[in-house]
Amino acid sequence: MVEYLLDVQGVTGSSPFVLTIAADLSEDLPFFSIVKGAFMKDLCDYMVIQRDENGFGQAWFRGTYEPADKNTVVVARVVREDDNVMVVTWQKCDTDGKNWEIFLTIPQGGLYRVEARQAPCEMTLSFNRYDWEKLIKCVYHVGVGDVFVMAGQSNMSGYSRDPAYDPPQLGISLFDNSGNWVLAAHPLNSVPDPIYPNNDDSSSNGPGLSFARTMMRQLNVPIGIVSAAKGGSSLEDWNPAETEERYLYDSLLKKLEAVGRFKGMIWYQGCNETVEEDEAQTYLEKFRETVSLWREELGYFPIATCQINRHAWNLEDRERRWGMVREAQRQAALQIPDVYIVPTTDCTSSDGIHNNSASSVVVGERLANVMLKNYYKLPGFSAPSVKRVKRVDSRTVLLEFHETHMIRTMDDRAQGLNIEDENGIAECVKTTADPDGILVTCERDIGENAVFHAYWKRDVPAFLLRDIYGMPMLACYGVKIED
Repeated sequence: MVEYLLDVQGVTGSSPFVLTIAADLSEDLPFFSIVKGAFMKDLCDYMVIQRDENGFGQAWFRGTYEPADKNTVVVARVVREDDNVMVVTWQKCDTDGKNWEIFLTIPQGGLYRVEARQAPCEMTLSFNRYDWEKLIKCVYHVGVGDVFVMAGQSNMSGYSRDPAYDPPQLGISLFDNSGNWVLAAHPLNSVPDPIYPNNDDSSSNGPGLSFARTMMRQLNVPIGIVSAAKGGSSLEDWNPAETEERYLYDSLLKKLEAVGRFKGMIWYQGCNETVEEDEAQTYLEKFRETVSLWREELGYFPIATCQINRHAWNLEDRERRWGMVREAQRQAALQIPDVYIVPTTDCTSSDGIHNNSASSVVVGERLANVMLKNYYKLPGFSAPSVKRVKRVDSRTVLLEFHETHMIRTMDDRAQGLNIEDENGIAECVKTTADPDGILVTCERDIGENAVFHAYWKRDVPAFLLRDIYGMPMLACYGVKIED
């Protein structure tokens, strides 16, 4: 047991109190996760509480009452909404004559109804007839499951406007930019009266709801989303090491004080770093630093990320930088523990750079599946990622992959694949399935010090190499061709 004397005036509205925590204070559960989780918003409609490793969530339930006399008590319980079964039986609350509160431990699942009733003091808990007494507070649709931060720039915020079936669903809740838990529905990152600077009036449909729906279906627990993305944001806006540009990270910290603990993050960002070559070249280094500092301050958590998508505008000077950032994102998933990556290069756009609504649904499902497979060790899938490129003959190389994937070449097409040597960039003209990977044939003999590029340009062809799940091969840039 560990005790903290916490002065929470101005946060919870009550006087200082001692919070006793029965927890193993390991490095994976730092100060922020334990103590600031106690500051989370009181139980309210649609709240999702992050479950712990034992499958329980904790939260304050409190309010005011007017006792008829000194022999009045307040009791609380938690009930499953679907069948009215109590999962937390009646418990007496702490009172001071006008205020009451209780710190509830609730099992994973839901959705739950949480009630507080005022009853005569002589009524015993074993009598269990409090449900006939005066109801003084009730919150609905509370869940205990997993909470995910939705961060990055416009394609995470969601800028598409066209129709796609991506409906709200009970059990998927959103902590929105007005500071409230609500039923998650598009737009996830825009409210009329925001209190957080990441509010994005341009947002509409994004991948967050599709991600949450897939996670809830496979995990069978409620899912919470914390909207934190912002269109046009740079990595510096999210880096705790920055002193001036980190306004989005500071905004996220304020949200997490209200939300409490969370499970992981979905991240989609990188287009801004294609503007300047040094930003593209250092993306991996800076992202690694950012993730390390996030985990140092917020606790260890998994991150499902995206390679940046196609860009249809005529920006020839940024062509290579698009490849550099995509390769940095691919390497981040290979080099940083529990960072996973999905492709978006096959997505259909709603304008020159933003995914349309149907593509956002697909991206959300991919993010969920890569998280389910790699972090939860449940059925899911990930994208083919090049491990090695080996020279086979004067014009042919073999692509080997980090995992075993059955790759479909579709009529041996090779658009979007290039080999670069001292003679410049050459087109690849044929792909052939091989037991060890994919054979790629170049239009000419391959020279010395050659490298391989795949789907690296800002705009990519309609067909990409895919595995049997339909997952496109991740873009790569500058992979050395080995002899």
